[in-house]
Amino acid sequence: MTHKAAKDLLELVNSVIEGKMLFLGRTTNDTFSIIKTLDNNTGINLFEGQTLKLTESYCQQIFLGNREPLIINDARNHPFTSMLSITNDLNIQSYIGVPIFYKDGEMFGTLCALDCNTSTYTQKDVETLVKFSNIFTYVIELEKQMKIDSLTNLYNRSYLHDNFEFIADHGTLMLLDLDGFKQVNDNFGHDVGDLVLIEISNRIKQMISSRDLAVRLGGDEFVLLFPNQSNLHLIENLGENLVKQLSEWQNFEYPIQVSASIGIVQFPQDGNELRTLMKKADTAMYKAKVNGKSTYCHYHSFDR
Repeated sequence: MTHKAAKDLLELVNSVIEGKMLFLGRTTNDTFSIIKTLDNNTGINLFEGQTLKLTESYCQQIFLGNREPLIINDARNHPFTSMLSITNDLNIQSYIGVPIFYKDGEMFGTLCALDCNTSTYTQKDVETLVKFSNIFTYVIELEKQMKIDSLTNLYNRSYLHDNFEFIADHGTLMLLDLDGFKQVNDNFGHDVGDLVLIEISNRIKQMISSRDLAVRLGGDEFVLLFPNQSNLHLIENLGENLVKQLSEWQNFEYPIQVSASIGIVQFPQDGNELRTLMKKADTAMYKAKVNGKSTYCHYHSFDR
C-alpha cells in the first residue's frame, strides 16, 4: 500500500476511533512490520519502519490463530500480553486489532489501535475497524494491479515516483543495471530474458528485508531503496553480496553470463528529490561499469 494512502486511511479511522495510537502492520510467517502510524500523544514508542519478530507482537494472536479480530482491554492482566516484554517496555494497556486480507484470502497484515490506558473496546468497535480493513483491501488490490510489475512482481517505476517522498526522510538508494543482459536476449530470445529477470528479482527479494523496497524501473534496471538505513558499512556489504549473488549462473538452465553494476547514493546527503538521486546513482553506476562491471560504486567515492 502507498504510504500516502495508508496515511489518509489512518486519518479516516482516527475520525471515528479517537485518542489512540493507530497503525497499519504487515505480517509474515516470521516478522511483524509497522508500515504507517498515527499517534495521539499516547507515549507508545512504535515507529514506522520498525520490524519485530512475529512472536514478540500482539498481532501474532491474529496471524497464528483463527485470523479473526482481537480485543484486549487490559493488557497487563491478559494471560497472553502480560507475558510479552513490549507490554511493559512500551507501556501498552489496551489493544484492538483486525486482520486485513487480499481478495484471494491471503493475510496482508493488521489494522490496530493501542492505548496506554485500559479501554472498553466493544464489538461495535470491531465492526467499525473491519469496515475500514475492507477499504484497505480494496486499496491494496487496486494498487497491486497498478503499481506492481507484472513480470517480476516487484514494484514498478510509477510506485517509486508516487511514493518516494512519503517513505522516509533519510536512507540509501541503489540503482542496479545488468551486465550482459542484451546478449541473453540476442542469443536465447526474450522468453529466456524474462526468465533471467524473474530469477534476478527473486534473488533480490531474498536478500532484502520486508521494510526495504525493490523496484523494476523497466528493461534490466532496478532500484533498491533502504529507508532509514545510513550505515555505509552495512550498505556496501549488501552491495558486495548483491554483486556476488547476481553473478552466479552455473546452475541456471541456460549457459548465460550476467552480472550487475550498482550505483549507490544516500539521502539527504546526495539530495532530497528522487530525480536528483537517480541522476547521481546513474553516474555512480556508470562508473562501476567503467571500472570493469560486476561491482558497485558509491557516489562519494570518486571525484565528480
